[in-house]
Amino acid sequence: PPMQQAPCECTSPALHYHISKYARHSYDITAWLSELTGDPAVKDFIPHLKHHLLRRIHSINYAGDEQEFSDNDKSQIVLANNQLFEHSVL
Repeated sequence: PPMQQAPCECTSPALHYHISKYARHSYDITAWLSELTGDPAVKDFIPHLKHHLLRRIHSINYAGDEQEFSDNDKSQIVLANNQLFEHSVL
């Protein structure tokens, strides 16, 4: 279902974007993925998400070639309470 955006705090117009500190909406990852079964956009979603998070954590910019992470590296990423949170972005 479409989500209403929570109002963002005031931010400088010089900033490229602003992400709200507070998340009003969350999704159970398993339930969300089951609703999207068959959608190619969510194929291998969890491994791709962990890969993305590891690149961000290690400040590795995407340059067209993928940094490989081991299964052990990916197992260090724990999705707390199996939840994803939606934040308002301006």
